[in-house]
Amino acid sequence: MKAKYALEQSALEQKCDTLLKENEIRFVGLINSMGRLVAGGFKSCIDSPEDEAERQKMYMELVLRVSMRKDFDYCLGEVKYSASRREKAVMMSFPIDSFVMLISAEPNVDIDKTAGKIIKTIELN
Repeated sequence: MKAKYALEQSALEQKCDTLLKENEIRFVGLINSMGRLVAGGFKSCIDSPEDEAERQKMYMELVLRVSMRKDFDYCLGEVKYSASRREKAVMMSFPIDSFVMLISAEPNVDIDKTAGKIIKTIELN
């Protein structure tokens, strides 16, 4: 995928830390193309709802889903972000170069408003 946000991993790690300070955000993770968490995590006051094996499964599924969406870039354009509203959380993903930034937010969050804040944070130099 053509790089929309040309950032190095260290800069992305800083972005994860910045985003974790937002009240509505519970988790920010930078996932590499192999489905491994390379930066970020849960806020210190929040326990992870899944065990390690379940998190790894979720990261791998996310990377596969993001990769498959690239098949339609030629006719629909690149994906800026994807979101799903679940009963207990809103899950958002942002493809960034060879990484995917995964965000988990409070279930009542305004998805478009929060996505806008996240994109602005990612784009800042």
